Amino acid sequence: MIYWYDHLYTDDVVRGKEHTFRKVVEERSKWQNLPWKKSYYLLVLASNQENLFEIVNTNQMFFRYYEYTNMYIIGIAKKYDGVVEILRRIMTEGYGTDLAFDPRTVFTKNRFFPN
Repeated sequence: MIYWYDHLYTDDVVRGKEHTFRKVVEERSKWQNLPWKKSYYLLVLASNQENLFEIVNTNQMFFRYYEYTNMYIIGIAKKYDGVVEILRRIMTEGYGTDLAFDPRTVFTKNRFFPN
């Protein structure tokens, strides 16, 4: 199942059109991965407890693994560079305001809502 962060981070291309991009991501998760559909990059909470985040291309969502796992999406971008910029912005803002910044306490699963 897909869960969306309550204050979804976006790049300049996605900003203002979040609903459209969410719809595309949700369709991708339902085995509608057609080659002519556009792909996007997602910043998600890591499924591995050792890591903080993962960057996932929506082209990968046709794998059966994603059908059975929960994805907690923090940000969405059109290109890989955009999602890296989102990650940089999150970390820079967090450590800029508080040196004891811990992303695990900020991005708790109760701040996400289902599609």
